[in-house]
Amino acid sequence: MNETLDNEKLTNKKKQNSSAIIAKFQEGSILVEDHQDARIIYDNGFYGLLNKDKTLTLNFEEALHLFERGVICISNESGIALSISDCSTIFSKREKGFWSDYLVYKDLRNRGYIINRGISNLVKYRLYPRGAKIGKTPSKTMICPLAEGQTINLEELDKIVVQIQSIKKELLIACVDRLGDVSYYELQALFTS
Repeated sequence: MNETLDNEKLTNKKKQNSSAIIAKFQEGSILVEDHQDARIIYDNGFYGLLNKDKTLTLNFEEALHLFERGVICISNESGIALSISDCSTIFSKREKGFWSDYLVYKDLRNRGYIINRGISNLVKYRLYPRGAKIGKTPSKTMICPLAEGQTINLEELDKIVVQIQSIKKELLIACVDRLGDVSYYELQALFTS
């Protein structure tokens, strides 16, 4: 009987947002299994990573952004439709600093930028110019999101700056204040050799 109720819930969710693509939360990531839907999402904004089996894996920020925009609906491993609030709670519990990272991601996407995964846990995002094509247009900027009050070791930050400069990119620190507003600061060098 629970299975019938679960299927009814998912069916009702599909009716509420019939044009939304179904994504599943499984093994700590969000997966779009339908090959055609995966390609549509990827081609319209370069969201996620296309897998060899033609499915699409979304990180939490990408998934929540697409969910808020009504592009996807997310179900759990049992097939039960999740709400945006459910997803926000789950993602925040699973990934430290998720909410401030998400606010930076959402702000940049809303400004029309293409965002891809960065090079580390601190340098979370690779920023592409508006209208860029991933694979054809190089990224010029790396983004390091920090929440107000979050500390970072200056020597560690200097290593990041040196690393970013060695690959000929610029580094932006995205600071999220207590109200959720994002401010961007460019870092060029901290210490001189």
